[in-house]
Amino acid sequence: MDIAIVGCGFVADYYMTTLPNHPELRLVGVFDRDPEAAKRFAAFHGARVFETLDALLADPAIGLVLNLTNPSSHYAVSRACLEAGRHVYSEKPLAMDIGEAEHLVALAREKGLQIASAPSSVLGEAAQGLRRAIVDGAIGEPRLVYAEMEDSMVFRENYRSWRSLSGAPWPAEDEFAVGCTLEHAGYYLTWLCEFFGPVEEMTAFSAKLFPDKGTGQAPGEIANDFSIACLRFRSGPVARLTCGLAAPSDRSLHVVGTEGVLSLTDGWNAASPVYLRDTAGHWRPRVGVLGKVMRRLERGRPLKHWFGKRVPVSSSQAVVPETSSRMDFMRGPAAMAEAIRAGARAPLADAFALHVTELSIVAQSAERFPMPYRPRSTF
Repeated sequence: MDIAIVGCGFVADYYMTTLPNHPELRLVGVFDRDPEAAKRFAAFHGARVFETLDALLADPAIGLVLNLTNPSSHYAVSRACLEAGRHVYSEKPLAMDIGEAEHLVALAREKGLQIASAPSSVLGEAAQGLRRAIVDGAIGEPRLVYAEMEDSMVFRENYRSWRSLSGAPWPAEDEFAVGCTLEHAGYYLTWLCEFFGPVEEMTAFSAKLFPDKGTGQAPGEIANDFSIACLRFRSGPVARLTCGLAAPSDRSLHVVGTEGVLSLTDGWNAASPVYLRDTAGHWRPRVGVLGKVMRRLERGRPLKHWFGKRVPVSSSQAVVPETSSRMDFMRGPAAMAEAIRAGARAPLADAFALHVTELSIVAQSAERFPMPYRPRSTF
């Protein structure tokens, strides 16, 4: 399928890095409202530049548009693409407002199109290995999930020096204005909703712990940098999802069942190991002496994620970014293109994307919503 990219900033290079994994996708061209950003990106990747969004949307070859703009532009750009008859794969969140996200999904349905949203890490090997273990009954009936999306105090790092492969600066002001929950909650919300179905009730708390991020933005321009969302899934399990820019980096996930515990080390790594332990969180190796050593190492470390029986995770030869985000970003657009060709609903699309977006928005700004909150979307 012929695709186009709108938005040539930091994340766009992640998509281009992983584009060679999917030869069925052909990049027609790119556009950015900043002509210099578009030229820099296109020169590095050897891509064609469209002078305007309208010119891009007028090209009849383009079937799918990747909306990789800043979150504040997601709604307007996706709406323009849908109105022009193009399928859309958007970076997260689908929109910054629940009503706008609902409108995009309704518009796509009205036009007979599909709209899906990143992240697509749930399609990766680690997530699918974890899902197989749950479905196969490795831990009995899943009852509880602890999901961590702690990214440490990145605002105290030298982020002004961070550049993507093509030279785009890390968008610090946008990152801090949008908030770590809207930026990161989707990684595990997509996993949990894919594993357990829709959320029927949630209770969230969010706070602004560090209003000065060193960017010169006023405190009112900075979003909450910490959130906890407790989720009750219609199928039964409950989950606690934590997102923050304060605690040390931790992107682990633990699924507690009636017969054991599954733990994943890093949700940003498609090749992350997945471990199986008993209901007390212990690993019981066959060798007796080794078991005693493990008991000592585990002492005082409940639910930690570096011990256990390895759960099979498929290997992959996919090229991934040489960063902390070691996942195939183009896997989502590729799966969407395949579904469109087959006349099927794409993964992460439509009502699913809307549901994850709504949960993320509520968790990011919990003070704006009555708690407990019952989502108005489902899938």
